[in-house]
Amino acid sequence: MNFFTALTSSSREPAKVKTFSADMDVLSVALDGTIYIYGGIFVFTRWRRVLRAAQTVWPLLALAALACLSATWSVEPMITFRRSVSLLTATMIAIYLGEQYSIQVFARLLAKTLCLVMMLVLVLYCIAPEYVIDYSAYGGAWKGLSRYKNTFGEHMAITVLLLALVKLQRFDWLRYLGLLIAAGLLLLSGSATSLVCCVLSLSATALWRLMRGEQRLLAYALAALIFCLGIYWMLSPPEPLFQVLGRDATLTGRTRIWTTLLPIIAARPILGYGYAAFWAGMKPELLSVWIGAGWPVQVADNGYIDLCLSLGAVGVCTFVWNCFRSFRSAIDYVRWEPRSVGLWPVSYLCFFALHSVSESTLLTSGSFSFLLFAILTTSLAVSHKYKVTCGRTINNQPFTWGYGPSVVSR
Repeated sequence: MNFFTALTSSSREPAKVKTFSADMDVLSVALDGTIYIYGGIFVFTRWRRVLRAAQTVWPLLALAALACLSATWSVEPMITFRRSVSLLTATMIAIYLGEQYSIQVFARLLAKTLCLVMMLVLVLYCIAPEYVIDYSAYGGAWKGLSRYKNTFGEHMAITVLLLALVKLQRFDWLRYLGLLIAAGLLLLSGSATSLVCCVLSLSATALWRLMRGEQRLLAYALAALIFCLGIYWMLSPPEPLFQVLGRDATLTGRTRIWTTLLPIIAARPILGYGYAAFWAGMKPELLSVWIGAGWPVQVADNGYIDLCLSLGAVGVCTFVWNCFRSFRSAIDYVRWEPRSVGLWPVSYLCFFALHSVSESTLLTSGSFSFLLFAILTTSLAVSHKYKVTCGRTINNQPFTWGYGPSVVSR
């Protein structure tokens, strides 16, 4: 949604992230509103099926409803109301897309769209490189059609995951060329977070393949071991690895922000400060964060911490429960879908969870990663419900997930 607004000013001007800022970009609001209205029309045309799909992903809908309800206790009620309505609308559109398209069909459409974006970036680089390269703040890092180089890196990392796992119907060999281009653009973006998360998610595909055989217990044990090692690595980060990535052990100052925010979260641990409210306006808590960090911080650069600030422990528990259900359905999908596309949902869920550790896109209405998470969550839940309802078995044949004959190419 930020593709057009990213082209309204030259990238020689400093780019700033305003995920939860109180400032309103008129063009961005107009474009978002147009997209939401257009998507809302499609939701209305299939409202019965969308409502049935929404029942299968009630934790996802409950999270959006909680964001709307948080306007009653928010420190910035009007901002929370406006942003939460946008989140609820985006969630309903995601539910519509997840119900309308199968996982494989949507993955192919998304892969083609992201390949088109890459082509546009390369064409624009040849015509006006200052609009795709951020010369001002990142020493020439590519930001593509985004306002922020980490956002572009995230998009390219998702493109790499898609093209590595999803085959195209025609001219499948072209995806290998696209894969090379996406990997190159990911490196040019200079986003260490996206690069590391992409590599880890791709490496884990070998582990998920074990779920298809008799080694499921081994796979779960290895997953638990990797999780524990990841926690240990986060608590005691090795300096050599950060030197290779060109980063410091504070994750470019992120850990200082997180330390400063912990006592602020403890002040309102149950319900938080209201959705998207803490970073808006001017308040003593925000000033203390600025003083502790040493600069005017606009986001926590950690989706989980921002979720704690917005909706507290209630929001975190709702989100974790939703993630658990989605991950369980994704593991089932790996076991029932023998083709490589079966690894796509669980790989993206891993990427989404890892990437949110150092980026604040976990629960943002205009966030591409959240919308994709909501779409996959819906499609997995709907497909799982259809499989259980029909009582189908595999009999050593590829299983096609779906929700009925009207669904596109299920």
